[in-house]
Amino acid sequence: MFKITDLRGDETIVSYPVMISNVSMPKAERERFGITDNLIRVSVGLEDIEDLIEDFEKALG
Repeated sequence: MFKITDLRGDETIVSYPVMISNVSMPKAERERFGITDNLIRVSVGLEDIEDLIEDFEKALG
C-alpha cells in the first residue's frame, strides 16, 4: 500500500500538492507553475509493479 505524506522512504507516494507541499503558495502562483487544484502527484517507489497496479485499482475502483 502506498503512503500519503512520508517523503523519505523508498515506497510510492501519492500527494495532493495544493494541500500539502504548496499550501502556503498563492493560487495564482501555483497555477503559473502548473500546480492546479486537481493535480495529484505520484512519486513511484521500489515496489513490485503488480502490487502498485493492484493498489491503484483498489484506490480508483
